[in-house]
Amino acid sequence: MATTLLMAGDALPEVPISLRAARRVAAGVLWIYSNEVAQRDPALPAVHLCRFVHGGRTLGAGYFNRHSLIAGRVLARGDEPDLAAALLRHLKEALVRRRPLAPGESSRLVFSEADLLPGLVIDYYPPCAVLQSNTAGMDLLVPLLVERLPGLVADILGARLEGLALRCDGSARRLEAAERFSRVCFGDPGRLAAAAVEEDGVRYVADLLSGQKTGFFLDQRENRRFLARWVRRRPGARVLDLCCYSGGWGLRALCEGAGHVTFVDESREALRLLQAGLEANRISPGRTRVAAQEVFEFLAADPERYDVVVADPPAFVKSRPNLAKALKAYQRLNRLAWQRLAPGGVLITCSCSHLLTPDEFLALLGRAVAQAEGMAQVVYRGGQAADHPQLLSMPETGYLKCAGLLRIDTA
Repeated sequence: MATTLLMAGDALPEVPISLRAARRVAAGVLWIYSNEVAQRDPALPAVHLCRFVHGGRTLGAGYFNRHSLIAGRVLARGDEPDLAAALLRHLKEALVRRRPLAPGESSRLVFSEADLLPGLVIDYYPPCAVLQSNTAGMDLLVPLLVERLPGLVADILGARLEGLALRCDGSARRLEAAERFSRVCFGDPGRLAAAAVEEDGVRYVADLLSGQKTGFFLDQRENRRFLARWVRRRPGARVLDLCCYSGGWGLRALCEGAGHVTFVDESREALRLLQAGLEANRISPGRTRVAAQEVFEFLAADPERYDVVVADPPAFVKSRPNLAKALKAYQRLNRLAWQRLAPGGVLITCSCSHLLTPDEFLALLGRAVAQAEGMAQVVYRGGQAADHPQLLSMPETGYLKCAGLLRIDTA
């Protein structure tokens, strides 16, 4: 936490920005790139809270990081006199937008830029939560957030927060020259490392301290519901869950009546969470197969055919320079996954790479099916759950794509 938080009444230092950046901020963009910063004060810390100004006018307030390509992030537009008050106002508004939550319902309470809180994610796994800071600038505000979050959850959601994990360990922090760490703010570490998550009656086990994202993929909620509807119409279906992690898709399929699910993931830690989920749902071992294998290796050797194949890989597109390589990887994965489908089966396939547009995703799926000399109907198109909203002025906040492809046999 490198810099003292400037509270109400303190004068925030000015960071002059270009005309282009000023216009973008006025249009609702919350990022200012390093080449849009007109002047830097070497006497100030590398990371600090500030006001963004152009031509004598304050466009907004937020934080600045001289080490990052995205050098400035706006927390409050206009001439905001109290940055801490603006932060808490946005936090309250985000929580209000998530109401009402059903008893025991998990939710993303804050989704970074989409909730006007760039760099901040808060996920709620009642009675615990994870506060994730992805930027060095947001780290400056973490002490205030940790202090106020329990009271806001109690006041707005009517729930007592019994555990809070701080996750500052995301890979994006490398781009910020920010230290990576995590810690327990309060609560039982054992409970946080094996948190119970329930979705539509299905029980999952999530590691809120070191698991992927904040421990579970809440963003796929609506897409898992499509899988559930499909499986209910085909009792006894055979399902292949690729890159299964803790079993978000496959456990749902088993609880909805699938006859057998094959889970594939190369992470032993992920499969440990999966096993805990199988036990929590009292799934018979005879209905599952677990393969601790790299997904391409598995697909190259597996001779089986499935009624449903789920391909939900990690983001292949980390940056624009590797886009072409990533597209080839997505296309290869989907071609091999398509070949594992039985006639009349459905491929549910996803991409969480925000640099890959929905149209580009469908196009590569078309090429993958064509390579396998197949024909497909698009029977489902989905995205991130509603508690992961997209800020219209920032397309980057819309990242998740999901498609359901029905295999049509014409012979």
